[in-house]
Amino acid sequence: MPWTERGHRRGGGIALLIAVGVVAAGLVFLYLWQGAILSGLRAERAKAILALAELERVRLDLAYQVDRAYSLDEIARRARALGMIPFDEERTRYLVVEGESH
Repeated sequence: MPWTERGHRRGGGIALLIAVGVVAAGLVFLYLWQGAILSGLRAERAKAILALAELERVRLDLAYQVDRAYSLDEIARRARALGMIPFDEERTRYLVVEGESH
């Protein structure tokens, strides 16, 4: 019987070794899988940061265009193009109506 006990012990040792190997392989797989997910998240974060930088550039460009479009010089140029002229005191006439008191 010592042979069968020894064989049984070897079988148990091999099963234990296989179980430890499976657990270790599972832990390595989880570690690598977690690393892959983190790499993907970092890539998405980098894309989001680049998109935000582009949006900020567009926002600044649009703010500049609005400021330029509503500047006093631009408004005066548009008014002249429409035939408007600046206020001139010499062209102002007052109508006085008799009998009205102000």
